[in-house]
Amino acid sequence: MRVSPQIEDIDKMARDVPAMPVVAQKVMTMLGDENTTNSMLADVLSTDQSLASRILQMANSPFFGTRQKIASISNAVFVLGHSALQSLVITVCTKGLFKNPGLVEEKLWEHSLAVAVASKQIAGTTGLQEPDEAFVAGLLHDIGRTSYVVVYRDAHRDIAMRAYNDDLSMEEIGDLEKEEFGYDHSEVGSRVLKVWRLPDVYSRVARRHHATSVDLIEREENPQAIAIVGQANLIAGRLGLGRAAPDKRIDVIATPYNGMLGLDRDHVLKVVEATLTTFKETRDQFGLPG
Repeated sequence: MRVSPQIEDIDKMARDVPAMPVVAQKVMTMLGDENTTNSMLADVLSTDQSLASRILQMANSPFFGTRQKIASISNAVFVLGHSALQSLVITVCTKGLFKNPGLVEEKLWEHSLAVAVASKQIAGTTGLQEPDEAFVAGLLHDIGRTSYVVVYRDAHRDIAMRAYNDDLSMEEIGDLEKEEFGYDHSEVGSRVLKVWRLPDVYSRVARRHHATSVDLIEREENPQAIAIVGQANLIAGRLGLGRAAPDKRIDVIATPYNGMLGLDRDHVLKVVEATLTTFKETRDQFGLPG
């Protein structure tokens, strides 16, 4: 019988998750500096051919809605802007954590991308968060699960396959994680993003994206960002993106998040439709199986 890998030091575990590549870290730092120019970013990105090629591939996807062919990194930086570039860099780095991906990794990536897409749609609809920042928050919300894949692959695979085959709810999956590891993916993900030194909003979203108490969410520094990803997470689950099938138990209309975001039924249904359409359009460009 396999012994559960109870996490004794969560901060050490977070440090065991590979950091972003050096070039990506440098770019993220530069993006936070108002003195950074497009040419400076292009010069740094061009030193990592793998990162640059993936950015170009995704920059030309329908998701970013560019009307012209982007053929160079300098052109990508100019056309997309710094905010979209940040989302591309983090997307490439997050996807790069999966080595030799199987069903578990593919479904986790599918769910993360779906939540990112839905988050961007909600942010654009409400105007309550910069859409590209919402995309990144959605993409990283389950980085704790990705961390389990990297550090405790076999143990996480058992949980993930049980969740997939038995159609477990989000709450049931969290309970299994706590039983197996001592922490659920929300806490682990929050710590990993702090180690990565990304903006605090992302670690807060990772920590609270399952919270349903409006009072608890509103005590956080970025309550609207949390509500956006919380709602996007429900939409992705309802659509079955990252699951074996749509989860009909999930109500995406009567949620605590919609009240915080000012979303009525018609707005939610439009977001659901746009999420599904946009996700299908970008899946191949973002490295997912058909």
